[in-house]
Amino acid sequence: MQFSSHTIIVEQYPQPDEHLLYNTRTQALVKIPAAVKTAIETYDSSEVSAVSRYQEDLDVLYRMGLIVNNLEEDLQRIKDHMRQLKSSVDRKSFPVTLLTTYACNLKCSYCFEESSRTNEKMPPDTQQQAMTWLKSKLIEQRYQKLYLTFYGGEPLANKPAIKTIATHMQQWCRDRGIEFNFMLQTNGYLMTPDLIRQYLKLGLNQVRISVDGVGQEHDKYRPLRKGGGSFDVIMKNILDCCDLVLIGISVSYEKGQVEKIDRLFDYLDDLGILHKLGRFLFSPIHATLGPEGHPEYIQNSSCMCNYDDQMLVESQRKINRYMQQRGLPMRSGMSTSVCPVTRDEAGITIDQKGYLYKCNSMLGHKEFSTGHVSEAEYNERHQEFLGLDVWKQCPVDCTYMPMCSGGCRLSSFLNNQHFNRPTCHKPYLNRMAREFIIKDYERIMTQQKEIQQEQIVR
Repeated sequence: MQFSSHTIIVEQYPQPDEHLLYNTRTQALVKIPAAVKTAIETYDSSEVSAVSRYQEDLDVLYRMGLIVNNLEEDLQRIKDHMRQLKSSVDRKSFPVTLLTTYACNLKCSYCFEESSRTNEKMPPDTQQQAMTWLKSKLIEQRYQKLYLTFYGGEPLANKPAIKTIATHMQQWCRDRGIEFNFMLQTNGYLMTPDLIRQYLKLGLNQVRISVDGVGQEHDKYRPLRKGGGSFDVIMKNILDCCDLVLIGISVSYEKGQVEKIDRLFDYLDDLGILHKLGRFLFSPIHATLGPEGHPEYIQNSSCMCNYDDQMLVESQRKINRYMQQRGLPMRSGMSTSVCPVTRDEAGITIDQKGYLYKCNSMLGHKEFSTGHVSEAEYNERHQEFLGLDVWKQCPVDCTYMPMCSGGCRLSSFLNNQHFNRPTCHKPYLNRMAREFIIKDYERIMTQQKEIQQEQIVR
């Protein structure tokens, strides 16, 4: 009996004689006394009586994947895990992104679609084909829920398509006992309260808007296509709508310059809406594929430095501090994040022409499309992507491999002009894992205390 290669031990926490265990394959997180840790580490050399007193604890840890009988078993478990990730279907929800148009009223400096930008909108016949394709998938895979993300370009540049698709799919799903909701991924410039009220009736449950700083800081990255800033109008629209629908905020940053996030938090707090908003998402600006027909001509290659491990560590720690100071909820940094490109049924993006993509950053490059809504089956590119078992190039005992499965395939292409190399951020995770696990543990403990207090009040 021994610890799994994929178990992280946070020693001497929360007390000197206690340890946290976290397994990156099963995502199990438990606290154990030092005596149990010692029993595992000395299992093969200990007397039977010394081990038997903790056997019940060991059995629980074994079922949670935190300990294994031997390395061979550990290897078999990870192989089974990777096969399951590739082929499993989460029937609780079918997430689909729909591009109503490639057109956009902003000209963002880092937009991954700009090199292949067109002003095309999704025509009615493609809308019908897309809905037929969706229905077929929902029936075939017996999904319990359809969750659409209307995307672009700027989705609100083609409002009729949103209304048509949402109205029809909401009724079709309702007739068959399938749950239906959708969200808007919008720049927020065209959003109005009347529009939100209309969409709420059709199944809208959240909006996500990119805000890249305050005032000119935002406008530097996200100006209007015809010139001028977008910040003031976007913020007015957020203020007008934040009591109607949950609005999440995405913030992009470069070269570790995350102080603008602190300023944005102060600005939103002064407006009285910081804690009304939904989840905040933060991401470094990355390079993008080249123009249509030449994806290998990488755009903004200087942005590669934004993913330097040391820079990511420093940025994440600052962001965590900003959020903690304001009591904002933080996402787990240890969750599994498998590239959807390598999964069979992990959601899909449908562009305005009806082409299917496994990754939004590949939009506009038909050579990376995995099919079309006019066809029942995926194409050869889909099968090629499924065969990208790059995790086999990683050390099987890498602690983090179950979380990333070899990393992002787009990142591989941006770095190597092909998809079949692992992209590794092990140095980053080595630095951050302990902090992430402790924060997850503290969040769980806080939630349990809140539940206990509610039960006492009742």
